[in-house]
Parts: sequence; C-alpha cells; structure tokens
Amino acid sequence: MFGFHSWSGNTAEVWMDDIVLSTQPIGCGAVTTSSASSVASSVRSSSSVASSLVASSVRSSVASSIVASSSKSSVASSVAVSSSVATSSSRSSVNSTAAWDLDTTTSYFNFVTTKNTHTVEAHNFTTIGGYIGNDGVAVLTIDLNTVNTNNTTRDQRMRDYLFEIATYPTATVSVAVPSTLLSSLSVGQAAATDITATVDLHGVNATVTTRVSVQKLSSSRILVQSLSPVLTKAADYNLTTGVETLRSLVGATSISAAVPVDFALVFNAR
Repeated sequence: MFGFHSWSGNTAEVWMDDIVLSTQPIGCGAVTTSSASSVASSVRSSSSVASSLVASSVRSSVASSIVASSSKSSVASSVAVSSSVATSSSRSSVNSTAAWDLDTTTSYFNFVTTKNTHTVEAHNFTTIGGYIGNDGVAVLTIDLNTVNTNNTTRDQRMRDYLFEIATYPTATVSVAVPSTLLSSLSVGQAAATDITATVDLHGVNATVTTRVSVQKLSSSRILVQSLSPVLTKAADYNLTTGVETLRSLVGATSISAAVPVDFALVFNAR
C-alpha cells in the first residue's frame, strides 16, 4: 500500500513526513518495519547531506579566508612597493631640482654717490632677491623702487628721474658660476675668483668683470661678496640725463657720473 507516515523524535518536537510503501494498512499511529527503515535511512541521508553542507561551508570559508589573506598580503605588498617607488622618485626629484636661494635678511647691495666733489654718501636697496639654479647661473634682482638714501625726497627723485621705475622697475645681474667652484669648497673654506656678469639696467645690457670671494659657511650655506667695489658708470646705462636732472633739482655743483657698488650675498641650499 502507498501512503504517508509521520514520525516524532524522542527528545524534540521534530516531525518528518515520509513516503511509505507497505502491504499492511497504514495508520497515523502504526509503525512498520519498512517505515522505520525508511525513516532511519532518511535521517541518515539528511545527516549526511547536512554534514556535506557543513564541510562544504567550512571548506568555502577557509578558502575565502585564504583568498582574503592572500589578497590583503598582495595589496600590502603592492602598497609597500608603490610607497618605496614614490619615496625614491621624490628623493630623485628633490635632488634634480636642488638649488640655492638668496637669504634676503643677511644679504646687502650698496652704492656710494659723491656730490660737490667732497660729499660722499652711502646708499642701498632694501629689497633684493636671487638664486643659483642647477644650471650654474646665479641671478640677482634689485627692486629699484626700494632705493634708500636716508632722504625720502631724494629717494623719490631717483625713482622718477634717474631709474625711471615706471618703465624700468628692476635691475638684474646674471653670472655663470664655475661648475666646480661650489663642490670643491670644504666647509669654512673660501676661494677668490673672477666673474663676468651681465647687468640689465635702465633698458641696457652691459657686461661687467669683477673679482669676488666665495665662502662655504656650511654644507647648505654660502657667501659671495665683492673683493673690491664695482665701478658703475651712468653713461653705460643711459643714466647721464637722469644724473644731470638730479644735480639741477638739488642745486649741486656736481654729482659723480660713476658710483662704486659693493655687495655681500648669502645663499641657502634649497
């Protein structure tokens, strides 16, 4: 006979339906050998399936953990390599752009004027800037608007009539530094050398040769200063008319058309 059989566990309210084939009538309370065998087989089958599922789940979990761990390790290694490459690249970049910047707080650029033959006065520019590039070229920029003669009226007259800062606001000095000069100096050591500079002043480019001292103050600091005044002539830079205008305004009998310039320039490694 074909029918359904329900079975209850001994220790828990678990009900399982089983399909039973028997030659005897099947009732709700009847227990047959075939039914019991079928139930046991079903339980064993269910247990086996459950065990397989658990084992499969464990294997899957372990595999996932291994993959995740491997992935994390791979990512960490990748990050470490990228970081190493970035650091190396950064260091290389810093080295390739190494240069020297002018320390404007300790550097100076002075000049001296003479009027009425015997009146000598020292002046300076309060704002200068500059650098030495890795191409070995040193550049000094002078802000002519910051001329300082300790006389505000004279300062303004020099801006307007001598330098004509509305048209020529700055002067620039460029020098090719000998390639081995800085690298050959030890800390504390100084060397004298002749340099040829290109001066751009009042719309004119002129060449000036002078002798300077270069001293290595520390591994990251150097001092460049003139060993003798650099004589700058008004006629070389189309400044003669401006000098004459100043002389007329002040009522002086004469103003020297040539002025000595001296400087001390401190550079810090960038």
